[in-house]
Amino acid sequence: MQMDAWNWEDAAVRVDDGVHINWPRTFSRSGSWYEPGPTIPSKNYDEQLDELTQFLNAARAYTGTGKKDLKYASLKPVLAGKATAYIHVNGEKAIRDVLGFIKDQDLKKVVLVGAQGAENVTKELVAMNIPVLAGRVHDLPARDDADYDMPYKFPKLLSDAGVMVALENSGDMERHQARNFPFYAGTIVGFGMDPEKALQLVTLNAATVLGIDKDYGSLEQGKSATLFISKGDALDMRGNQLTRAFIDGRDISLNTRQKDLNDRYMEKYNKQ
Repeated sequence: MQMDAWNWEDAAVRVDDGVHINWPRTFSRSGSWYEPGPTIPSKNYDEQLDELTQFLNAARAYTGTGKKDLKYASLKPVLAGKATAYIHVNGEKAIRDVLGFIKDQDLKKVVLVGAQGAENVTKELVAMNIPVLAGRVHDLPARDDADYDMPYKFPKLLSDAGVMVALENSGDMERHQARNFPFYAGTIVGFGMDPEKALQLVTLNAATVLGIDKDYGSLEQGKSATLFISKGDALDMRGNQLTRAFIDGRDISLNTRQKDLNDRYMEKYNKQ
């Protein structure tokens, strides 16, 4: 969606794009967030996976006659290859299980979300042409034995292997953390990725994964004029100082309550 509209209908770029599926966890961490315990295998993994498989089989058999079932009906476009299955999954074993599940269910359009551990499954992802929305960069490693900098270099590892990868931000406080998207890409630059390729993680690659790259994602003739102008490097907190922003060619206001207050007090104390 684009953020300059009177209502959600005008803001929507695409609707009914896909269905999100939370893959069962193969492992879970015991304890609490402030006093975590050891990571232990999930006792219900096989049972939950069987439940998910049965649910998709039932949705495939659902004809729509009789009593309406919105859950089954929502999966019909995914099973027909007309909408995307966004599968939220982490861990190498779980990802390999997902790839087998995709083949068994004959799913045509799939995107992995999060996908920590996918650095060990890149050949299979490339062969099956499955893109990845990499999990939040500013995070801790998901595994006790992972490299300390794995969240920072993870998207580069996938990209170097030929996987189509973009960034995503799901998790705690995800709404206000969206403002850090440029700096996620900037962090990846600091861990070896070319700045232009890192920029594509939040522009063209993201548009490609979402299937809207015909109109968005890059500055090209015929595409939407949705862009911003920054005084410095937009991927660096020090340089990310916006002066203009456009959505579908409309010059939008950058004024905010915080900016109004800043100007008010700068004037009060005669600051320039």
